[in-house]
Order: sequence, then C-alpha cells, then structure tokens
Amino acid sequence: MLPAMAGEASSGSVAEIIAGRLAFCLGPHTARTAVKTFSQKALGRGPETLTTEDFPKLGDALRPLLRTFVGRAQADILIEQIHRQLQREQGA
Repeated sequence: MLPAMAGEASSGSVAEIIAGRLAFCLGPHTARTAVKTFSQKALGRGPETLTTEDFPKLGDALRPLLRTFVGRAQADILIEQIHRQLQREQGA
C-alpha cells in the first residue's frame, strides 16, 4: 500500500508536487522524466506550465505507466491522492 503522506509536505510547482508523489514508486529521476514526458504528450507543453486543472488529463496519461509499476488499484489510489493534494494546495 502506498503511504498517504508520501510527498505530502512538499510545496512548490504543480510539476514538483506530482513528481514528489510519483518518486515513491518510480524514483526521483524517473518521476521527473515521467512528468516532463507525459505533460508534453498529453498536453503539448512542458511541466513548468502545469496547473491543477491539467492534472485529470495528465493523470489519465500517467495511469498505464503507474499500473505497470504498482498495479491497477494502487495506481488509481496514487492518482487520486495527487489530485486531492493539488486541490488542497490550490485552496491554500
């Protein structure tokens, strides 16, 4: 099971928050690379431009990769945790 608090304390850009959460299962370098690659693929722009509103589309693009690493259920949980954290950060 993925820890609920992994990456919780990190604040920063949307891309940094996403990569921080993904680093738990992908490692930090692969997590940053995944955010960069999939933001380009899914949204057509770089990770530095990501907003909270972009995450549903980016999360859908990352889902197959995450399922490979952590399984379907944990991938879905991780994506939901990231989405909730981004929403909290936006409201703060």
